[in-house]
Amino acid sequence: MKQHLICKRIADEAVAALIEEVQLTPKPGLVDTENNGAHNDLSISKMQNSAHSLHNTFYQMAMLSFNRQPTVEIREQFGAIGRNGEKEMFAVTENSNTHKGAIWSIGLLCSAIARRQGEVLFPQVFTDAAELANLPDQYIPKSKTNGSKVKENYGIPGAREEAQQAFPHIQKYSLPTFLQAAQIMSLREAKLSALLVLIVNLNDTCLLHRGGLDGLMFAKREAKKLLSNFSISNLKKLDDMYIKRWLSPGGSADLLAATLFVINISGIMKRGVQHGKVELHVSSKSFDY
Repeated sequence: MKQHLICKRIADEAVAALIEEVQLTPKPGLVDTENNGAHNDLSISKMQNSAHSLHNTFYQMAMLSFNRQPTVEIREQFGAIGRNGEKEMFAVTENSNTHKGAIWSIGLLCSAIARRQGEVLFPQVFTDAAELANLPDQYIPKSKTNGSKVKENYGIPGAREEAQQAFPHIQKYSLPTFLQAAQIMSLREAKLSALLVLIVNLNDTCLLHRGGLDGLMFAKREAKKLLSNFSISNLKKLDDMYIKRWLSPGGSADLLAATLFVINISGIMKRGVQHGKVELHVSSKSFDY
């Protein structure tokens, strides 16, 4: 019962983070409440349906890792759950890739938190996720993805390596940026600032796939300008520029969702799970960067 309650709460928060990310508006080149960004196959309803379809995937990943040390067997089972989750995602999105990267990144964080029975510590949660990510999975499909093609063409690491390195862009950029910005801005603006700092610092494979090196550099340069002169009106102008160039920072969006997930779930202090007495704990001192 304890395991089920904790893992259900983890999955609840994972889905909520995906919904929170897509509803955040305005985002440059990304689906939000105002437009579909640089996408003709996506919409906010499709993104939300996709997020809800992944609840069982995140729950299973958490259940798998609950109070268990990572092993190759667990890594292979984790991969199988993720690939089944992708199939469920594609079934509700008419084969559009809405959250493939998020299944990997947020799924690993779900497993890391479940490993500690719901305890969230920083940076432990990221290093735990990396430990699982670095184990081999002999069943990974050999077929090439957009991300693997970009890695091959440009020699730039993607979502897999980000996790294997303990999410350095979350630890160094999006998480501290959000925490600092939230002291002087609205929560909405703090989230948008965290997204922008990811775009500036991440070699986003989605941007590379769509715009090549020129597109990536353009996206980074314009996002950096906006960070130094932040306003919602300027952000809407950046959205127009990205859409015109068909640029979408999907990798940055996935990491933003992962950032929101750990922020939200670590904020659950002494809050009992409904119909139970289980609590998720966080060390407040852990945010000392």
